[in-house]
Amino acid sequence: MTTIEDRLRDAMAARAETVQDDGRPRVAPSPRRGPAAARWWWAPVAVATATAAVVGVTVLGTRTIGSAPPSAAAPKAAAAGRLSPPVAQVWPGAVHEIPATGPGGRVFKPDVFVADRVVAGRGLSGNRLDGIWAYDLDKRVFTQVAQLQDVQVMNEPLVFGDGYLAWSAVRDDRSEIWAVPVTGGVPQRIAALRAVLSSDNAYSGLKKLAIADGMAVWSPPDGGVYRAPLKGGNVSLISGTRGFYLVEWPWAGWPAQDRTVDHPVARPLEHLKNVLTGRSSNAVAAKKRSSWTDCGQVWCLNGTTAWRRDGTDRRDLPGTAVGTLISGRFVLLNQKDASGGQVLALHDVATKRTGRLFPVPTRRGDKAPPTLNTQEGVVWFRTAQGTQVVIDLKAAGR
Repeated sequence: MTTIEDRLRDAMAARAETVQDDGRPRVAPSPRRGPAAARWWWAPVAVATATAAVVGVTVLGTRTIGSAPPSAAAPKAAAAGRLSPPVAQVWPGAVHEIPATGPGGRVFKPDVFVADRVVAGRGLSGNRLDGIWAYDLDKRVFTQVAQLQDVQVMNEPLVFGDGYLAWSAVRDDRSEIWAVPVTGGVPQRIAALRAVLSSDNAYSGLKKLAIADGMAVWSPPDGGVYRAPLKGGNVSLISGTRGFYLVEWPWAGWPAQDRTVDHPVARPLEHLKNVLTGRSSNAVAAKKRSSWTDCGQVWCLNGTTAWRRDGTDRRDLPGTAVGTLISGRFVLLNQKDASGGQVLALHDVATKRTGRLFPVPTRRGDKAPPTLNTQEGVVWFRTAQGTQVVIDLKAAGR
């Protein structure tokens, strides 16, 4: 039987199982060794996933790869109202509690779901990245996908598509893009380009990275949409994309979203262009609005309001927006109730569903909240019990 047939068989068998995710983390066994370690139960997923806010937001969500995660200390909330229910009640099939550490006690940083029940991420030993790992939610097993040889390089969060994991890294004055099959192997460098020196005299990583049509596609800090074959080949600038920034393949936008300047862009990504067809889409402000903080392929956002890119379907948010759109439709909200309590919540603009994440301190002496990590397709944070809650935004958006 072929490898693909093996995966399809295993995938159907896994779906037929009655194992339920009860949210209780188990002790993770050591990774499997030998050829069997590279055999996975899921079929390759061809849909590309960009990051944050690797935001990242790292917002690689995040929305933009390499940017810092948003602080849980949100700005002043909107008028008091009813707090949303816990996020696990709103999206029970998308919220998972997993171990924070993997084999050997290494820290596991989840980056991207490569199947409904498998999340891939980076392993850190002694605060240094040493490999790419995947965690199976049903089997509760970690498996090593690849080792990272140069632990001095701080690699950015992973993106997934076309059966590959890819990531970017800054080495000295160069930005590098690496890729490895999700089934395991030796990472290959597929592109190296000049890094951009920022205003604080540091080299900046990529603004966005995604995988599509067998290519890694990305935008550097100074704009343009570039691509290179995952299996190796020349880097090329896609015609007509100078000054544009990758938003969601195949859409690129202008002007860039830049929160590092004194006067942020009032209408970021006002102009979108499909880099494959040339089709354009210009954003329109909703009624009683003249600007926005973020605009994606479908939705725009400003403070306590969201609307469709064409200016229609304006809707009030059940709280005050914190940061920018995640995966094009989700946003963090600060909510407060009549008693003065405040929480950070996750809101889906498209469906109007909102789930509470955790409390936000309002008085001196209040317990500090966890650090929230937002990346394209994933939101996660560590718990006081030493586990971590991972939210699969693709599953939540179904």
